[in-house]
Amino acid sequence: MTIRTAALTLAGAGVLASVLTPVAGAHADNWRFVRVYRALSACQTAGHGLVSRRQAREYRCENDYDKAGVPVLDLYAR
Repeated sequence: MTIRTAALTLAGAGVLASVLTPVAGAHADNWRFVRVYRALSACQTAGHGLVSRRQAREYRCENDYDKAGVPVLDLYAR
């Protein structure tokens, strides 16, 4: 491997990284809130249903608390 080949490889990797970083960041914050669930199984079933009906690409259930301090799960989808 010559110095020129190594330099071109490193430059190409840098350009690729600079192009992919904004694309990955643009998709990081587009989660939308769907609903609050009391049970993990209910949250996962609803999220899986959204994905299977192609209303979302993926989902996540996050721990949260309601106003009374009771643990609940927030369903987010994108």
